[in-house]
Amino acid sequence: MKIDRITIIAILCLFLTACSTEQPAPSKPTESEIPLPLSVSFHVEPMLLKTEEVATIQVEVKQGDKLIEDANQVEFEIWKENQEKHDIVPAENKGKGVYSIMERFHDPGTYFIMYHVTARDMHTMKEMQIVVEGVERPAAETEAPKQVVEHHHHGTTIHFMPGQEVRANQETTFTAHILADDKQPLTGGKVEFEYWKSGEMNHQFVGAAAKEGGHYVAKVTLSSAGEYQVKTHLEKGEIHDHITTPLTVK
Repeated sequence: MKIDRITIIAILCLFLTACSTEQPAPSKPTESEIPLPLSVSFHVEPMLLKTEEVATIQVEVKQGDKLIEDANQVEFEIWKENQEKHDIVPAENKGKGVYSIMERFHDPGTYFIMYHVTARDMHTMKEMQIVVEGVERPAAETEAPKQVVEHHHHGTTIHFMPGQEVRANQETTFTAHILADDKQPLTGGKVEFEYWKSGEMNHQFVGAAAKEGGHYVAKVTLSSAGEYQVKTHLEKGEIHDHITTPLTVK
């Protein structure tokens, strides 16, 4: 049987069309196109931690040799050994790839800190362990404070006064009335209120504004009812005193 010329041309056209519709195999990314993983350096200062010291906890984030200065999210998850409740603390961007928080540890023991870093569509996390040593205190200081007035070795007297009938989710005023060793109002001091709910690790800090007559005040809103502890910190020159006062929030 003879196949005419037109039929042959038609068959060739169909063959070429079928070939042209085949998709090329996807090319594999080259080594230079694969993104480098995040690298995180963890650091705590001071290295030998003691109770009541302010610790700086930080990470430096890189991708290869490049510092990551715009991470999407950096958080520290902190808990004490055998403690079920974990605190999540967002880190502050300090620039040059460094993200950090300030933290006080009030009880000695072993703690765990897990950093969580999200950047460049990647997430990395790692658990670290630190040990906080206790500090020996005179017996008078280790007793649970029951009064709001306390005398310290520098001779200062700190009188903490919360607002009347403190209620959850309502703004209240913390006031500290401070006298120097000559019983005159102490002025020019730096005063900070540290407060936390009893049994919880998360401590919050608020600076107080100086007023006349040795008074220092700050506005505070406590988020839930319960038993709290309020520590009033005083710094002036070589003076560094504090008192801890129980507070009931209704």
